[in-house]
Amino acid sequence: MYFWKNKKGEKLSFKDFIKEWKIGISGISPSQKLKTQIGGTKIMLIGLFLGLCVAVYGWKNLWWVGIILIGALLNTGVQFLGLKQQKKILDDLEEQFKEPEEEKAKEEIKEQDSIVKGMINSAVVKEAQASIALDKGETQTFSGEDKDKEEK
Repeated sequence: MYFWKNKKGEKLSFKDFIKEWKIGISGISPSQKLKTQIGGTKIMLIGLFLGLCVAVYGWKNLWWVGIILIGALLNTGVQFLGLKQQKKILDDLEEQFKEPEEEKAKEEIKEQDSIVKGMINSAVVKEAQASIALDKGETQTFSGEDKDKEEK
């Protein structure tokens, strides 16, 4: 029996689906894993809170369920806080790794800008020298020396 289709549209058996799922799940980053765990824990907290509300409403018969749910709510709340802290630490680590790359890229851009500006400045100077020489009726070589002076 085929219940699933892969991205290519091919039908997959249960065994094929499990093989592809294992390959996909092994490629999850730690950040993606934490994000999913935080989302699941939020859903659990909501469910525990709603269950506790129902247990409080029917306290005479469900007092024992309320006690269990209070313990589970506290445990899950601590788990949620731990996951949030892990996520913050992981985000800080990722930022630290990105900063040197960004600084290096900025330095390379500054270096390229200075090279380009130097090239532009030297080209402008040569152009200005050529323009002045033409106004005087002289011709220039690329080195900026007057051709007339070389002949003399």
